[in-house]
Amino acid sequence: MRRSALAVACVFVLTPQLALANPYARASSVWAQAAATQPATTTTTTTTTTTQETTTTTQPAGDQWQPTSSKAPKSTELEETPQPEPAPEVKPEPTPEPEPPPPEPEKPKWTRHGFGIRGGISIIPTWAVRGYVQSLTNALCRGDSVPGGKFGAGLSRVDGCNFYIGGEYIYRFSKNFDIVPAVAYHRLKAPDGLWLDDSERDAMGNPNLGAADYTQVNFSFVALQVDFIGRGTVVETPDFAFQLGGGGGLGLGIITGKGLWQTPLGSPATGSTDGNPQATCNSVSDYSDFTKCTPHWSPDPDNPGAPPPAAGSLQLDDQPGGNPGRFAKCNKDGCNEADLNVLGRAKGINLPVIPIVNLLLTARFLIKDTFGINLTGGWNTGFYFGGSLQYFFGSK
Repeated sequence: MRRSALAVACVFVLTPQLALANPYARASSVWAQAAATQPATTTTTTTTTTTQETTTTTQPAGDQWQPTSSKAPKSTELEETPQPEPAPEVKPEPTPEPEPPPPEPEKPKWTRHGFGIRGGISIIPTWAVRGYVQSLTNALCRGDSVPGGKFGAGLSRVDGCNFYIGGEYIYRFSKNFDIVPAVAYHRLKAPDGLWLDDSERDAMGNPNLGAADYTQVNFSFVALQVDFIGRGTVVETPDFAFQLGGGGGLGLGIITGKGLWQTPLGSPATGSTDGNPQATCNSVSDYSDFTKCTPHWSPDPDNPGAPPPAAGSLQLDDQPGGNPGRFAKCNKDGCNEADLNVLGRAKGINLPVIPIVNLLLTARFLIKDTFGINLTGGWNTGFYFGGSLQYFFGSK
């Protein structure tokens, strides 16, 4: 046999064996054999211009598609090496934006300067003096009616009303603290009356009526003072504020009144309207009527040799019967001052200036921080109660 024919035969013999070694080659061989054994079907379509041939290939029947043995391992027998899960990506946290600084609180605003007009009434309590005298007079702003009970004890006469009026400058150091310089006139006067010292008593403890003095009191003064007032705001709206507070102040009072003047009543205590003595002054209650208890001349125990008033020096000397009792001319509410001078009227206290210590409580209504209505009460030379109208201005 020729070598060429032998080579071809070997190829055909070895081809199936090689196919067994590779499943993919075996599959290709099976497909080739099936194609060779299947008869071909030819369809010819004739048209005027084109002839088309179609060849149809059928799949082999039977068990020709069964898989053959292979040396490759099954896919289920392959162990896949687990891949490590990738580490989660760490995202950097966003840097928070810095918070804006809080807005600065609005500073309180107020008008710093103001002027005011003040006024009110003053009362010196009777009990403040009654411990030193058995009889006195006072101005209680209630006419001439003497109060009953302990409030009227020792009072022989009541009349008039003391008051004050003035101007003030207000410096508002803060919204709740004021410094208030002020100038004011204070009327401080008591009605004329017969005052009897508490020590003037006889051996039985009865009042020595003839030892009383016809007393005139007028300590009216002009006050120069500075008050320091703290206030707390109770209610505040944009248009209105209500404040309560208190404080104190110091000052000086320049006396403008006549001061204290006294004329001895004379002993024994008698009364007269025409110069003739009348036994009408029998108790302290009679002191309220100067026609019952009338000042007259009597020898001075401290100066027994002093002569009586000269004839014609007293108003009652012109009476038809003369004035044998040497009485001053008086009516129910007062006596002639010239006659009192003749009978020895003397100034009891001479104080050109008095100190002022002021203690106060206050309530103020502010309207739009411009107009103020201020109510004030307290103590300086006596109890007082009043108020002021205030106007504020200046930059806030």
